[in-house]
Amino acid sequence: MRALVTGGAGFIGSHLIDALLDLGAEVFVIDDFSSGSEKFLNKKSVLEKVDIRDKEKVQKFFSFCKPDIVFHMAAQIDLRRSIENPEIDYEINVLGSKNIISSCLSCGVKKIIFSSSSAVYSGSVQLPCDEPSLLAPATQYGKSKLEIENYIKDIVSKSKIKATVLRYSNVYGPRQGAKGEGGVIAVFFKKAMSCEPLIIFGTGEQTRDFVFVKDVVQANLKAIESKADFRVYNISTSKETNILDLSYEILKISGKNCKIEHRDIVKGEVLRSCLENSLARNELGWKPEFSLEKGLFETFEYFKSS
Repeated sequence: MRALVTGGAGFIGSHLIDALLDLGAEVFVIDDFSSGSEKFLNKKSVLEKVDIRDKEKVQKFFSFCKPDIVFHMAAQIDLRRSIENPEIDYEINVLGSKNIISSCLSCGVKKIIFSSSSAVYSGSVQLPCDEPSLLAPATQYGKSKLEIENYIKDIVSKSKIKATVLRYSNVYGPRQGAKGEGGVIAVFFKKAMSCEPLIIFGTGEQTRDFVFVKDVVQANLKAIESKADFRVYNISTSKETNILDLSYEILKISGKNCKIEHRDIVKGEVLRSCLENSLARNELGWKPEFSLEKGLFETFEYFKSS
């Protein structure tokens, strides 16, 4: 198998590349290191340092590596940047993604696996929300993910390419930075280890569905075998964890006794989030293997040694 991973030097992408190489795949990588890190990138992969907005260079690399399957993970994930500069967000997440998809079509790629997000759902749906739930993203990031989901679905209906969309809940684990939907865990561990206060915006009663990065990687590997022309799956634990309880658990695992400070809640923040994962369980044969405690411990071990 010849696999290409966009955003392969990033948090999730670098873990996926390790797993693909372990399976014996030839792995090619597109990354511009705007958020990823070269130290995460497995040296057995073949890297092209390029911005996905550069259509000509993207096409040239696709023609060189001729992948069978493409895992499209590259994205602008910084919410603050998205708000301050929505044009850049659109250029990367929508126009850049369309460049990737165009190259998939012209180079005979058999399948696209697209990393989407819980951000595509309305904040008012009943939890845990399943795949047919109301799609009404509140952020530019969520809107861009949904636009590309729909674009891929349309492309699949007009071509021979197949696609699987994976809507992640809040992914966390080793190599994670502070940005992104599960970044609070990385922030809390770094604060705890330097004995700084853990900052919680609001009461801490807001909830998230935290899924460990290794479980997300396994979902991507399972998606390779899916025979459906186009399918969308939630990748999650289907369990809510409130941020206050999370902070206590992180302090317990790290053995620290830091203060917890509360600040004004962030305007527009989703108060509760949780995704139903039964479709992925039933059709992909996937399920999360890591409890929150086990995943947090492995994450702590990483940050402690890095």
